[in-house]
Amino acid sequence: MRRVSQILWALTCIMLINGCAQLERAGSGPDPSRDLGTGAARPSTPILSNDPGFIEERARQAYETGRWDVAEGYYLQWMRLKPTDDRPWFELGNLYAEQGRLASAERAYREALRRRDDARTLHNLGLTQVKLGVGALRESQQRLPKDDPARQETYEFLRALLETVLP
Repeated sequence: MRRVSQILWALTCIMLINGCAQLERAGSGPDPSRDLGTGAARPSTPILSNDPGFIEERARQAYETGRWDVAEGYYLQWMRLKPTDDRPWFELGNLYAEQGRLASAERAYREALRRRDDARTLHNLGLTQVKLGVGALRESQQRLPKDDPARQETYEFLRALLETVLP
């Protein structure tokens, strides 16, 4: 049973290593704005417009040029213009995930899924949750008293996970 658990974790980690899913526009190749980046945590004020297509394009451009705060502002504006659209939530989740803002990414992916059931969004949500879980286990392993059985169990679990992923 333990070996099965190790294999399941290995598969999960392999998916994690492969990165988050990217949306593709129908009839075209991958959209670079779907890629993840790193950057600031605060949005700056984007150009105001009532045209969702214009806002989407500006968000994509800001994302591609690494202006994460500007991209975040455009995603938020896009959401206000098209409150039932899942795409700005998905994009915002990707932005947050890459920045390490995992709780925010999880919320954004959940909002995207509320608007549209999508396998790629679900994939990214799962990867984010795995990252959150591994992070919590690492922190708990460090914070638990040395004589606590949970500390040793957590240590062994993390070690088995790493051994399975990195043979």
